[in-house]
Amino acid sequence: MTQVPSGHAQDITRRTLKVGMSGFPPTVEPVLVTHTATRRVVSQMFDTLIAFDQTPRMALRPALAERWERVSGRALRLFLREGVTFHDGGAFTAEDVAFSLSPQHLLGPDMAGNATAMETLETIDRVEIVNSHTVIIHTKIEDALLEKRLASWGAEIVSKRAFDAAGSWDVWTEAPVGTGPYRIVSQTLDVEVVLAAHEDYWGGLPPFAGVHFRIVPELASRMNALVAGEVDFVTDLSPDMFAEIEKYQELEIAGGPVQNIRALNIDTTGPILGKVGVRRALSLAIDREAFVGALWQGRLHIPNGYQLPSFGEAYIEDFPALAYDPDLARQLLREAGYDGETITYRLLNNYYPNQVAGAQAMIEMWRAVGINVEIQMMENFAQIKTEPINAIFDSSNTATFPDPLGHAWRVFGPSGVNVRDGIWKNEEYFSLGEKLKAISDPQARRPILRKMLEITSYDDPPCVILHGSGQFYAKRKDITWVAGQTLDLDFGPLNPAYAQQ
Repeated sequence: MTQVPSGHAQDITRRTLKVGMSGFPPTVEPVLVTHTATRRVVSQMFDTLIAFDQTPRMALRPALAERWERVSGRALRLFLREGVTFHDGGAFTAEDVAFSLSPQHLLGPDMAGNATAMETLETIDRVEIVNSHTVIIHTKIEDALLEKRLASWGAEIVSKRAFDAAGSWDVWTEAPVGTGPYRIVSQTLDVEVVLAAHEDYWGGLPPFAGVHFRIVPELASRMNALVAGEVDFVTDLSPDMFAEIEKYQELEIAGGPVQNIRALNIDTTGPILGKVGVRRALSLAIDREAFVGALWQGRLHIPNGYQLPSFGEAYIEDFPALAYDPDLARQLLREAGYDGETITYRLLNNYYPNQVAGAQAMIEMWRAVGINVEIQMMENFAQIKTEPINAIFDSSNTATFPDPLGHAWRVFGPSGVNVRDGIWKNEEYFSLGEKLKAISDPQARRPILRKMLEITSYDDPPCVILHGSGQFYAKRKDITWVAGQTLDLDFGPLNPAYAQQ
């Protein structure tokens, strides 16, 4: 257990919010991973320079930067908020911005490049300090998306002074220091993460005295804790529990669709899954309307390709919908020479809500077209990725900013997780993505985006898209809170629920 001393007084009239969460965060340093549990905690502890308003439009709003202006296509001047303090009482200045967005921080321990922040912040070249509260961020290429990148995961600002004082990444990651509405008090592996209110938060007084994340892996146990009043809020609610929640007058369901796509990743390097026809048949055999209707009460959307409507001008709205075509699936299997060979499905026990039930439903759909898929239960992602993988396995991917470069590119680009894991690569896709990064004209981007969608959908699929994701929660009705568009849980005073009061 790591305990963090504090001299901050607590307002005892405010309650501590008790959250039953399904998993323990592997770290609470936001540049290192985009793990669901990590995002739920770090969104309380840190701020970005610019933020998304968390409406379906995902519009930008000021955060640690009060305003910003373009200097050129490769430079953005930001005017920083004055009077902001870190959790340890230190003042927020341009030095912290320059450090937070530097390779020393973004590349992670030993600058080995293992941190996920560079998936979206790779275009940043350097931060020029103009004065204590003005910076100019320079990019390697013309980057029309820089403002969105600065609002994305991994762009959170940390205290340079506190990082230097920690002396090592191991010490730093036990209790990193940010400017967010809550500061870390302690974390106990697989048990809990305890946060306390940052009373001097620039965005106003946090609505809770603290947030206590209790790790309760089983949904039934989380539900029991909520009903018994042991927690106020639970994560990862599956639709089959909605009716149970509705039995209790004091409880309610929250959440809904988020900027995320659920998919089955495919190791395309093996002799069977290396065949495009087999991969396409896996997708064509799935009746997604029936799947989402049965397992999610029709509450989730089915995307048309690996993209989201929030991408705006980068959304190819007329790209074909995901097809359910068993006859074409059988034809592609014949043409591929598939003869009933076993395809392994490495499966976790409901890491994602409805994961096992969904797998069982798909097994039957695949069997109906002649695909022989066998489930192999795994305990964790480390087991799933034990080489050789030669299998399919579940994944989800959140758009860290609303553009394909903040979504599909994060997993399928040359630095993306599927490529790093050695299970897929496509040089044409990589080349198109590099061109896309250098083009700011929305209309000039669209033919490139369409071709990238065609590669991941038809020419060389790296995955089977299942559906858009949803994040559903159950909570006490007397807890005022509004869900956002991502995995983040914002319990701070800038949540729209509190801003409206």
